[in-house]
Order: sequence, then C-alpha cells, then structure tokens
Amino acid sequence: MIFDKFQLIESLIDIALDEDLKDGDPSSEIILKNIKSEYNLLLKEDAVISGVEVFKYIFKKIDRNLSFSNFIEDSFQEKGLIGKIIGDEVSILSAERTALNFIQRMSSVATSTFNLKNLMNNPNVELIDTRKTIPGWRVLDKYSVLVGGGKNHRMNLGEQIMIKDNHYDENNIKNIIKNGKKKFPNLKIEIEVDNLSQLKSIINEDIDIVMLDNWPIDSVEETIGFVRKNNPKLLIEISGGINQQNIASYAQFSPDFISSGSITHSPKSIDLSLEKA
Repeated sequence: MIFDKFQLIESLIDIALDEDLKDGDPSSEIILKNIKSEYNLLLKEDAVISGVEVFKYIFKKIDRNLSFSNFIEDSFQEKGLIGKIIGDEVSILSAERTALNFIQRMSSVATSTFNLKNLMNNPNVELIDTRKTIPGWRVLDKYSVLVGGGKNHRMNLGEQIMIKDNHYDENNIKNIIKNGKKKFPNLKIEIEVDNLSQLKSIINEDIDIVMLDNWPIDSVEETIGFVRKNNPKLLIEISGGINQQNIASYAQFSPDFISSGSITHSPKSIDLSLEKA
C-alpha cells in the first residue's frame, strides 16, 4: 500500500527536507568534512516500528552513497539496536531529524493501534481507523495502522457511502438509500444510528454496515442481538468515545468492527534516536 502512493510520499518528504535544509546545514559543514561514520538507530522502548523504508529513502535523498545494515522490517520490536547507517557524517546529520520525525510518527500510530487491538482481547473483532489523520499524511497514518494490526476504513469520502445521523431523518432514509444504490451501485453503504428508533428505521434496508455511535455499554449486547436476529447479513461497527479503558467491554459483545480516531489523532510518541557508534 505505502509505495502505491509513492508520489504523494515523496512530496511529503520533499516538503519536510525543505523545512530543515533550505538554508543548508552550516553547523555540520563547519565542523565535519569528508568523514565516514557509522550511526546506530536505537529504539528506547518496546514498540511496533513502522516506516523503515521511508526512513532509508530520506537518507538516500540526501546522499545516495549512504549504506544501511541490520535494519529490521516494519513489525513489533523490543528496545535496542534496529539498524545502522554508514557514510558521510554531514549527510547523515543533515537528514537525521527529518528521517526520525517520519519513523517516530509512523511507529507511534502503529504502536497505538497494536496496544488498543491487544486490549480488545477478541480476535473476532476488527479494530479500524477513521479519517482523523494529519492532513497530507493519511497514506502514512493508515499504512501504520495496518502494520499495528488494525484495518483501514475509508481512505477518502469517495470510497464508501457513509450516511451520518445528521444526513437523514426516519422519514427520508429510504429515499436516501435508494438514491445511493442508483447513483453508486458499487459502493457499500454504512448508516450511523444514535438510538434504537433510528436503528429500527433502517434495520431491514438494503445496506451493508450499521454504526452504533456513542452507544451506551449497558445496551450494546441487546442491540447487537437485535441486529443479528433481524438482519444477519448487516455488519456492525461500534464507534465514539472508544479508549483503553472501555474497548474490551465493547469488544466482548463481538461487533464486527470497533473504530477509534485516537490511534491516529493522538498516539503516544515512540522514543527513537540516532547515535554515533
């Protein structure tokens, strides 16, 4: 997925490098000259690493002669050495901050996803993301969700019809669904419901997914049972206010999906550093 969007990723990297290097790197240039050095990429805590190839590519953009060794693939890693960079020291230091910014952000999202997925404690429920991503970074955020064991929801508005509760009322929902089927026959339709009355108004319609948004935990089991009984083909997503404290409680009732914006809009930073060997 990640390199299917190569042009977009390269544009992001170019913008980031320009932020740091549009006036050069005089600090390194006056101290170091033609020195070949080795630097270690160190992970300071157990985490899911995401963005290794992006990290390498940033250094290659600065200096094609840099070489890499002992690099791991994107995956869960225990703290310690996860790769080495060898080459001109000015080149390494010039690319260091930009490269670390990318791999730290991506690893943060992957680790946030991994941790929340594990807390669900139900392999039959998929953890999915939202569009609450850094503007311009969506492809990298959503790739990192996959690395962390989650699944992607919509990449953009055009990939699926999502009918929010403020798009309809119980009197016009049938016509909205009919229009959707007519104009976009190949797109799945998901409808958000906030209460039992809304759910009953769409339960027998020709849709694919129902989202239980901000549903009280004490009524989730009964509501999921109602959906399974009346429309067994209808997939169920739970969304709204999902966090580390309550996700297991929701997951125990086995909806098909639980979505969380927190894995991309506020992941905990992962501590990585580049240090001279």
